[in-house]
Amino acid sequence: MNYGQPLLICDSADFDGTNDYMTRGAGLDGAADSKTGILSMWVRLDGGTGAQQFAANATTLAGGTIRWASSWNTGSGPFEVVGFNAAASQILALPTSTSFTADGVWRHWLCSWDLANAAAHSYINDVSDIGSTTLTDDSVDYTVADFSIGARANAGLKTNGCFAEFYFAPGQYLDFSNVYQRRKFISSSGKPVYLGAAGASPTGTAPIVYQRVADAAAVATFATNLGTGGNFTITGTLATGSTSPSD
Repeated sequence: MNYGQPLLICDSADFDGTNDYMTRGAGLDGAADSKTGILSMWVRLDGGTGAQQFAANATTLAGGTIRWASSWNTGSGPFEVVGFNAAASQILALPTSTSFTADGVWRHWLCSWDLANAAAHSYINDVSDIGSTTLTDDSVDYTVADFSIGARANAGLKTNGCFAEFYFAPGQYLDFSNVYQRRKFISSSGKPVYLGAAGASPTGTAPIVYQRVADAAAVATFATNLGTGGNFTITGTLATGSTSPSD
């Protein structure tokens, strides 16, 4: 069952691993430090096996302290979400137990965390995949000077691959051990589902970040934030992915 969630036809944005990434050039509008968060993305890793690559990064300054990040070290490490408090102490580590290679396969990565209750969930393609966690009862510093997608905010550690349906909701939480909550992001057949025009369908509140390329839309629209946090600027030139997770 898909619990009534309609399937979504979408395109993807291809980041070349050399020139392409996106930055806010500012903090995320409306962000506040909190103990909770939700991350959902479809990702296809195409290159850079053995190298660390950043899906997203929030920093005090470009090149400064990482305060929140999601990344992978393809071929030698897991997908991982990390977070720091305002004093730059790491309070969140949420890795997968599986390491991944740059194999050109679409994967859905779905995570949530609630540090006040030492709760965290990580799913790859609707299957629980969680390694050794750090879940300290403190607030993650989400109110930072810049936020990036596809690399660190200082342009380092770029991702070579494609993204679709990139959703980040600091200050929100869903228990993804409940299959009904996962069906708000991924269908029972392993496809994207409709999150709402502003991404508000899963929780009733729009996320801070919701980046997507609608079917047949210009790939540059991936920089338009449908959530509440403000638009991004593209460095380099994105291409429309040769495939998408809805194929």
